[in-house]
Amino acid sequence: MIGDFLERMLTRCPWHLRAMGYLREAIGIRGRYRRCQQHWQSHIDHCHQIIRQAIGRCAKRRTAVVLGAGLLHDVPLVELSRSFQKILLVDIVHPFWSRWQTRRFKNVQRVSADVSNIVEELFWVSDEPDKPLPKSKPDLFLDRTDIDLTISINLLSQLPCMPMGYLVWHGAHTPEEIDAFARDVMQAHLDYLERLPGKVVLITDIERIKIDLSNRIVEVTDLLFGLKLPKAGEEWEWKLAPCPEADPRHHFYRRVVGIADF
Repeated sequence: MIGDFLERMLTRCPWHLRAMGYLREAIGIRGRYRRCQQHWQSHIDHCHQIIRQAIGRCAKRRTAVVLGAGLLHDVPLVELSRSFQKILLVDIVHPFWSRWQTRRFKNVQRVSADVSNIVEELFWVSDEPDKPLPKSKPDLFLDRTDIDLTISINLLSQLPCMPMGYLVWHGAHTPEEIDAFARDVMQAHLDYLERLPGKVVLITDIERIKIDLSNRIVEVTDLLFGLKLPKAGEEWEWKLAPCPEADPRHHFYRRVVGIADF
């Protein structure tokens, strides 16, 4: 199995994304998956089920797009590849491991793109308090007419995470400004999904749940900063970081919503 150091060396990643921690985060997620795979399996199964429902609702099956493809743990790539003429896997960083995994799929193409369309601009203004933070204006694939399915998978709440951490590190903006920025990025993504052609799937975590060793919930954090999803969907618990993965005395789980027809 490829080591983390080699993964960093072999993964193509622009220097500003490395500086903001995107590659480090991707490699960290892969490590957590290896350690917690058994606990993640129910979440992965739910993701696959929602996506299968959406595939079955597609009258045409030309191009499918996966936004936030990442390490592909939660993507039923074999079924997508068999069902559609072309698959576009979109992420801001494609770790070498995921590129290696897709090498045998002739109709799968990786697209390196910032879905929020703000990360590089934010990199340059993050330490300048007098400059406004960029507004997210996603436009990827809006001019395409051959896309019959788009899947936004475990991405919505993650879009502002690395930028927020980078802003906090620079310390040039208030917590209120950073929270407003996060809400803007997520609302822009929801609006963007509604403008895309074809069927759209949204799978996203909406709450972080902190649980002590007696299984008592001690804290619930709204990951959407007050935003409400426009549609209801199936809900489940993702055992993201069971004790002692992130804390020797607490589990950190997520509540997830999957909408097969957004």
